[in-house]
Amino acid sequence: MFHEAELRELVEFDGQGHPVVSLYLKVDPRYRTIEEYKLALRGLFDSVEGFDAADRERIEHYLDLEYDRQARSVVCFTCQALGFWRSYTFNVPVDDAIMVDRRPLVRRLVDLVDTYGNLGVVNFDKNGARFFSFHLGSLEETAGVIGEEVKRHKQGGRSAARLQRREDEVAQANLREVVEQTVNLQHQHNWRRLVLAGTDDNLARLTEELPQALRKLVVGSTPLELTAGVQEVRERAEAVALQARAAYIQQLAENLMVAAGKGDGAVIGLSPTVDAIQSGRVYQLLFTETYEVAEASVQRCQACNSLSTQGGDVCPVCGGHLQHLPDAINTLARRTIAQGAQVIVVPPDNQLAQDNYQIGAFLRF
Repeated sequence: MFHEAELRELVEFDGQGHPVVSLYLKVDPRYRTIEEYKLALRGLFDSVEGFDAADRERIEHYLDLEYDRQARSVVCFTCQALGFWRSYTFNVPVDDAIMVDRRPLVRRLVDLVDTYGNLGVVNFDKNGARFFSFHLGSLEETAGVIGEEVKRHKQGGRSAARLQRREDEVAQANLREVVEQTVNLQHQHNWRRLVLAGTDDNLARLTEELPQALRKLVVGSTPLELTAGVQEVRERAEAVALQARAAYIQQLAENLMVAAGKGDGAVIGLSPTVDAIQSGRVYQLLFTETYEVAEASVQRCQACNSLSTQGGDVCPVCGGHLQHLPDAINTLARRTIAQGAQVIVVPPDNQLAQDNYQIGAFLRF
């Protein structure tokens, strides 16, 4: 499983003058044969320059002999000159990508974690519930709560009200047990998003009983039988989570435009955003996933490591030599993460892109 500590390690790694190769490759056996993804890999290597032959050999060896062939995607980072190698397989999709730079390409990995990480599912009916914890498409845990069976009696007469009260009491006791288990599992697995599954009536009752903090994590619901298989649960939950995230980040981009227009704790455009990152003021960084910054647009000082968009060769901070960044977006994303802030990659059809800004940030202060 891939977790926050591993992301931090990648953020902090520096090739120290040696090239670092970052590879994202779709290997889903349902859609790509071995020959097809190997052909795609050769095309990726042919599209870049400056990598060591040892790094290519390490990646090819891994794909030939080592990785889990049931995985849907492979992500590798290698700098053999320093003995650095990290590889991950995920059960979620990625787009093919390769980059050769002094640091790993982490922004795509951040988007993957934000989309598919720490997803909880509560599949509930009046007799009990099943709980699922998914991280990056893999099942981390499943659990269940089976309460006393709720029996609906058809008798009429004087006993009907007493039987109905008994049934309601049993259903409420089951519900309380489900809520308690949901709270415990959320703390245990640090769910960031929660999907509820079942009938509308049952889920309405469950939602009413959830603590406010858990209600805020609920991103949607889906109809599902309590006996559904794990694969169906995962597919339904991921579809709900993807739809909810898409709506959330689109709204976030619109909110950013409004806040920046009012001067209310937000900036838009490359230069103001770089300045905010440089001064450590960013709370959330947003940029369009297709945004590519010209190499000469952002510079990094080789002496003090500060960033600038002013152009020229001299650092405005220390007077050191400025170097153009070949992948400025990756550097901005990495620095944002290192500062403990959030990076959000926005689809092309967003308000930032429509207004030709492409990038912006909410500020801490």
